Amino acid sequence: MIMDPYKVLGITSSASNEEVKKAYRELSRKYHPDSYVDNPLSGLAEEKFKEVQEAYDQIMKERENGYSSGNSGSYYSRDTNFTGSNEDTMELQAAFNYINSGYYKEALNTLSDIRHRNARWYYYSAVANAGIGNNVEAYNHAQQAVAMEPTNQEYNNFLNQIKWRSQRYQNTGYNQTGLGTGNLCCDLWCADSLCECMGGDLCSCC
Repeated sequence: MIMDPYKVLGITSSASNEEVKKAYRELSRKYHPDSYVDNPLSGLAEEKFKEVQEAYDQIMKERENGYSSGNSGSYYSRDTNFTGSNEDTMELQAAFNYINSGYYKEALNTLSDIRHRNARWYYYSAVANAGIGNNVEAYNHAQQAVAMEPTNQEYNNFLNQIKWRSQRYQNTGYNQTGLGTGNLCCDLWCADSLCECMGGDLCSCC
C-alpha cells in the first residue's frame, strides 16, 4: 500500500473524483511503456507507470468504500472535538482511530463501553456500522446524530450519502454493490424506510 497515493498523482486529498481521474489519465499517458520503447529510461518509466496505477486504484477503492482521506466522497471528517467525561473522550478518540484505520468492529466494541452517547457517538457508530455492512443500524444512528445536532453539516452529509447509496443499491439490484445486510427481508425494510424518507414508498406492506 502506498503511504500517500495523492502525492503520487500530484494532487491533494481534497481533490474531486474527476480531478483524481484527470491526474491519473495524464500521468498514465506520460509514463506509458509504449512511449519509452528503446529509451534508456524505460525501466524507470515502467516503475512510475505501475506506481500511478496502484495509487489510483488505492484512492478509488478507499472512496468506493466511503472512507477516503479527502473531503470528496468521504464518510467522515477528521474532526476530533469530543465532549463528555475524560474517560468517554479518550474512548471516543480510540473509536475514531479505529475507524480511521478501517477497524470498524473494534470501533463498535469501544463505542459500546461509552456511557455518554452524544451526537458524535451516534455519528461514529453510524460510520462503523456502515463499514461492516450494518446499513439499518448505520442509517438509524446517522438519523439520531442529525436529530441531536441538526445544523451539523458533517452529520447531514453522511446521512445523505447513506440515502444516496441506498437509492443506487435499489436501482442496481440487491447483493451487487456490497451494501446489503445479507438478509433480504431486512434489506427490503431498510430500502423501503429510506425510500419513504425521500417521499416514495417502495413496498406498501412495510
